[in-house]
Order: sequence, then C-alpha cells, then structure tokens
Amino acid sequence: MSYDFYVEFRIQKKQDVDNLTQGSGRYTETRDVLSRIMLLNTAFGIKENFPNRRDRPNKIDPKVYAKVGEGDYSPGLKALIHSNGNYNYQLRCKLSELNLLGINMPVEISGLPEGSFILEFPITLKKPFISRDDVPLYIIENPVRKDKVFGIPFTSSMAWKGNLRWAMMKIHLEPKANNPEEFAEKRYQHTLLFGTEKGMEEEAKGWTKYLDELCRDAKEAYRSKLKERFGRKEVPSLTGMLYFYPTFWDRIDMEVINPHDRKTKTGKHPIYYEVVPAGAKGFFKVLYLPFYYFGKPLSELKTKTIKDLEDIVGGLKAMMLTYGFSAKKSSGYGVIEDGWDQETSRLAINGILDDGKFGNFNELENEVKRLKRNL
Repeated sequence: MSYDFYVEFRIQKKQDVDNLTQGSGRYTETRDVLSRIMLLNTAFGIKENFPNRRDRPNKIDPKVYAKVGEGDYSPGLKALIHSNGNYNYQLRCKLSELNLLGINMPVEISGLPEGSFILEFPITLKKPFISRDDVPLYIIENPVRKDKVFGIPFTSSMAWKGNLRWAMMKIHLEPKANNPEEFAEKRYQHTLLFGTEKGMEEEAKGWTKYLDELCRDAKEAYRSKLKERFGRKEVPSLTGMLYFYPTFWDRIDMEVINPHDRKTKTGKHPIYYEVVPAGAKGFFKVLYLPFYYFGKPLSELKTKTIKDLEDIVGGLKAMMLTYGFSAKKSSGYGVIEDGWDQETSRLAINGILDDGKFGNFNELENEVKRLKRNL
C-alpha cells in the first residue's frame, strides 16, 4: 500500500474513470468531488489508449476520456462539473461551512474610525464569469480559480480591486485626458483609494506608463501632489483606503469552444474550460477606511468620504453592468443583473448612516445623492 493519495488511487484503466466519476469501486470513500477531479490528472501518466465502447483496442486517448468521455457517454470532468451536478451540490455544503466558520459574515464597523463605510450586496451573474486558476496540473487547460481549502470558485479581493480601478480609470480619467489639472487630481484620488500604481518605478511601465502617456501634461503634477502630501522627495509607496472581500460563487459549469480550420471548416481540437455560469450567485463587499483624511475637520472628512463613495458607486456600476470583471470581459463576460433583494443589501457609514438599503444601482446612487445633499 502506498501512502501517497495520487499513487494509491491513480487511474490505470478505463473502468477507473467510470468508477471515479460515480464514486464507486475503490473510489467509494473518496467523497470530496474536487479530490476526484484532481485524481483525473493521473490519466496523463497512461501511455496506451483505452478501448472504445465496442472494445476495439487503442482507440480513445485517456486524457480525452478523463475530460469528456466518449461520444454521448460522458464520464470524467464533464460529468462531475456539468452533467450530474455533484460539484454544485458540494458547493452548497461548502458555502454553509463558510457561514458556520464566520468567514462570510456581515462586517461590523461600529469600532472603526468615523467616516468608515461598508458597502455590500448580493450579485447574480447575467453572463458567465471566467478566471484562471494557478494549479500546476489540471485535466483541462482552463480551470476556473477556486479557493485552496474549500474548492469553491471565487473572485479574489485583488481581482475586484484591479477591475474596479480599471473601470474608474475608464469613466473618470480617460474623459479628462485633455484637462491636465483635473486628470492629476483624479489620479491622485485613485491612488489614495487603491494604493500605489503598478509600474511606479524609476522608469515607468505598465499601468503607470499608460496613464503617463494618456495625459503627459499631468505626469509631474500628479507626482508632485503625492510628494507634497506625504512630505517625500520621491513618490511614496502607499496602501489604499479600500479593502475588498472575496466573492464565493454557488455554481460551476463547463463550456467548450471548437476553433474551425479555415480551409476544411471543421473543428478537430476543442478547448474545454470551466466557468461560473450565468445565474450563479455571490456577495460583494468592500470596506473603506479614510485614514488619509485623519486630522481634518469632521465636516471636511465627511465631504471627502461621500465624494469617494460617489465615485466608487459610479465605478462599481460601470464595472458590473457595462465592462464586466471577468477574463474575456470584452466579449461580455462577467456582468451582473441590476437588481437584488433590498433587505440583503447594506450601506453603513460610521457617524453618517446606520443601515441604508437599496435594490439596484439607481437606488444606491439616489441614496448617495441624498447623503451629499444633507452634508
């Protein structure tokens, strides 16, 4: 007996894939669906092809069989992810575990500084969400990103941060490209919200290079604002005032694209990938701590907080309804339905608003406008 899980339960023959999919035979006690999926990777070690359903030898590639089976008989990953619903059933159980452990609980802000706010609301995907996991080996080339402990597909806090920053750049910075003064001020505000830009080095690259070239006349003004604000000779390295929470999704599915040959018009090499499908539900949360405004008069702190909130809500609306937050978002992936149960939403601002409710982005924007009028 081997004490290595992947050696002891590795796939050696065609029947093993069938049993692994059904959780039968020597895989009866392997109840965790993700563990069974990971065992499909051992098909890469099989050198000889499987027989087909007519028992003709050396006909079926083991890797293909472990992915999608043969013909209309679909064991392997396709069954576990798409056909029999085993993974989605397990996801519901794992999400319950998150709640029992307090990982997915509401955020309490009463002990945070005045002006801090929490914005949270449920989201339902209108189009599928695609991401790329960083596992070194998987039975298909494009697995969706999953939490390492629970195996739940999720959108990470860093993904939310990057996508919202990009969306706010599109709606707040690009329209000001011909107004250097306003561009520099808005870019400075985004740095306080999100932290130091990627590529802010001696020789700018990446994000920083793009924004420098977008409005060249604002380049030095932006850097001067940061140096002056923090009393530095060089541009300081900053953390942002926004803290994002991961979103755990309650469903997973599998899709396929089959590129066609330009001459024959036929497809021979289908590409399989996992997605979080349309209709999947999650929960979005972001926390704001106005620590760069500490020491300012209370009225000014409140004004800056509401202004930041207004810009953030505008960015969230653009990201979630128009641009998307998924891989392949230019093709429409990763947008949500603009509507949810009002009672499950929450906007709470310490010292300003106790518990605001909203059922869509228009209602959220109206709430922010009301707060702005009452300052």
